[in-house]
Amino acid sequence: MVVNDNFFINIPIGRAINPVTKTNWEGVGVKPHVEVPQEDALTTAHLKALEKLAASTKDKDDKFRYEWYAESLKAGLNPVKVKPETLRSYAGKYGPRTISFESGELYYQRTGRPKYRMIPLSNDLFMLKEIDYFRIKIIKEDGVVKGVMGMYDDGNTDKNLKRK
Repeated sequence: MVVNDNFFINIPIGRAINPVTKTNWEGVGVKPHVEVPQEDALTTAHLKALEKLAASTKDKDDKFRYEWYAESLKAGLNPVKVKPETLRSYAGKYGPRTISFESGELYYQRTGRPKYRMIPLSNDLFMLKEIDYFRIKIIKEDGVVKGVMGMYDDGNTDKNLKRK
């Protein structure tokens, strides 16, 4: 219906019917293949896509990257809890890197750079939310922290020993 030269009204008169279920999705939605809370839906879909890509690729570099980013998404969906005394034991100076324990959390800072909160992926592996291509692995020998390994999403690593 034309209201004037700049405005018209269109009222739909059709109804979409699913040929399999013989029902309409309007007002009830579509049941998802993977049921998760609404706030986790996008992250879960992203994770499932990365897992499928990792499982199907023959390229080892692509597989490494898919798994790298999937691990970050998993940590967001199911945060890893590390005991405060364990976190406290990681604090120290490692060459140009400093790990500090503040208010029950670890923070990473490289000389002359900003400080970032460390998010645990496991008891000894951490990511930095703001720097998704980088991780920190705590190196232990006989239960004693000896150093850290900087890990990059291209497979490169570098190590620094803990100063006494």
